Amino acid sequence: MTAPTSGRDDATLRGAVVLVVAIVIGLALLWRSGDGGSTEASDTTTAATSTELDGSQPADPTQSTLAPIDTGGPPPTESSEPAGPDDTRAPEAVTAIVLNGSEVIGAAADNDGQLKAAGYTTIAAANANADLPVTTIYAGPEFQADAEAVRGVLGLPDAVIADKPEEPLGDGAEMADIVVVLGGDIGGG
Repeated sequence: MTAPTSGRDDATLRGAVVLVVAIVIGLALLWRSGDGGSTEASDTTTAATSTELDGSQPADPTQSTLAPIDTGGPPPTESSEPAGPDDTRAPEAVTAIVLNGSEVIGAAADNDGQLKAAGYTTIAAANANADLPVTTIYAGPEFQADAEAVRGVLGLPDAVIADKPEEPLGDGAEMADIVVVLGGDIGGG
């Protein structure tokens, strides 16, 4: 008489299913890491996964506790290159304000409308605390690539991109990631 094998067959089937699922997840991770997309989506996925597993929030969602996957290629390198156009966030993830530092009436509202049409989150246009001779786009270091994208959307190729100062630039500017201060170079003054 032979021993029943259904228990062993069930274990083999479960093992095969776990192996297939692991391979699919591994391939999906490799595909995502090679797509050149933004890190925001993967950070959100890591944070959501951590929360689902143990109910806690990670201290820093940009720091993953997952071990790197060895793809057999060369090791990753740190880039000292300045942020490029691929490092921009989705427009709706960037808050911008346009301040009028020129004598052109309605210029800030017109440019605010262009940013809204491009999908940016905007704070109501206002006047700048001081007039500027040259249009300047202020942003923190992490938003420099986004500031360049805003310069392109507004069609202001000569606008200066500068670090956002501590002092207030105008009403609402402290709440914005990017502050566009239109200067006298836009015409009319």
